[in-house]
Amino acid sequence: MNAITGVILAGGKSSRMGFDKGLAILNGKPMIQYVIDVFEKLGLDIIIISNSPGYETFGYPIYNDLIPEKGPVGGIYTALSRSTTDLNLIVSCDTPFLTLEVLKKLISQCVSNEITIAKFEGVEHPLIGIYSKKVRDVFKKKIDENKLKLKAICSELEAKIVPFSLGSHGVDDYTFNNINTQEQLNSKGL
Repeated sequence: MNAITGVILAGGKSSRMGFDKGLAILNGKPMIQYVIDVFEKLGLDIIIISNSPGYETFGYPIYNDLIPEKGPVGGIYTALSRSTTDLNLIVSCDTPFLTLEVLKKLISQCVSNEITIAKFEGVEHPLIGIYSKKVRDVFKKKIDENKLKLKAICSELEAKIVPFSLGSHGVDDYTFNNINTQEQLNSKGL
């Protein structure tokens, strides 16, 4: 068993896209497949957090949100509850341009922190991060309090922030972008 589980969050409502984002086709394949491909290259065990049956075709375990309608915070709580490893590389299904090099650097920087997250051009990306199981109860408490701002929760945790810059680790202008609308999907389809 690997020391890190690769978790793909694919449970969003996709209200701006109009249909399930992870299944949206980008350059001939579903967006989630790009994340799966990178996780497979890392040799990670993969789980998908989603309430949609459309992800069964990818062949990985799918877990519904334990507490529905709580957004990414609920997805992370579910991931930390269902995972069998202490460390969990959590990535949103709508980030198809993440590179293997970025995730390798993130993993190499993960030590004893509660979370390790990427930062690019001054912006932290908590949905490109490694979460220790030991923060599961923090996420449950925040859900119980209905405090669902992921960045606010992360700011309260012991975090290692890993900075990335343009041109290093395969980073380009799109690497950390997520795709939320059909317009964005169409403009990124190269």
